[in-house]
Amino acid sequence: MHGSVRVLEVDPDLGQGLDAPDFALAERELVVPTISIERGRWDAAATWAAAPTELGMLLFDGVLARDVIVGKRASLEVLGPGDLVRPWPTDRHAAALSPELRFDALEPVRFALLDAAFAVKAARWPSVLGQVTGRVMGRATSASLRLLIHQVVRIDDRVLLSLWGLAERFGRVTPDGVLVPVPINHTMMARFVGAQRPTVSQAVGELVKRGDVVRLDDGGWLLKGSFPTHLLDGAPSA
Repeated sequence: MHGSVRVLEVDPDLGQGLDAPDFALAERELVVPTISIERGRWDAAATWAAAPTELGMLLFDGVLARDVIVGKRASLEVLGPGDLVRPWPTDRHAAALSPELRFDALEPVRFALLDAAFAVKAARWPSVLGQVTGRVMGRATSASLRLLIHQVVRIDDRVLLSLWGLAERFGRVTPDGVLVPVPINHTMMARFVGAQRPTVSQAVGELVKRGDVVRLDDGGWLLKGSFPTHLLDGAPSA
């Protein structure tokens, strides 16, 4: 544990269904412990064992990469403020599909622990619990969109769409384009878009050559132009 935090102070969207007096009261009452994770590999299982949380761990600062690994295949998800992290469910998949989960903090991360005490207090404001549940649905929606992008045949188009998807969460507009300050290298990008690393490196090179993307020295990305909606107009690959 690394201190405490007012949940609605760091994530006010959870209280969007409350009027001003209730929001102020809930902000004062809904105080939870926090955990800080340094940059690098995070042993999530050890954290969950030491600090079980009934509703989950609410990420409110930083960027986290999660790999789901089954055999020799891996899929990467990028998590940021507002995402709710929970242990992998053990009752929904065949044993042969039980994955290894690997977490890497791309920058220092802070979690608010939505524990039993939070659940009891938040029951006074059902809309807050509804918003917490909505965060779980939000991750499911993001996964569905990634599956859609994976149907795009050309890898350069798939990479470009994925980067614009990250821009929706993490990007900020600058005079030079949309800055995505998420340090994803080519190996990570391959797991993110469902392709082989050499193919992704070639695709990134093509995007840079076309002027759609600028690779930044700190590992981030600069996107030029606007969201390439036309890339989603084609038929899914077979």
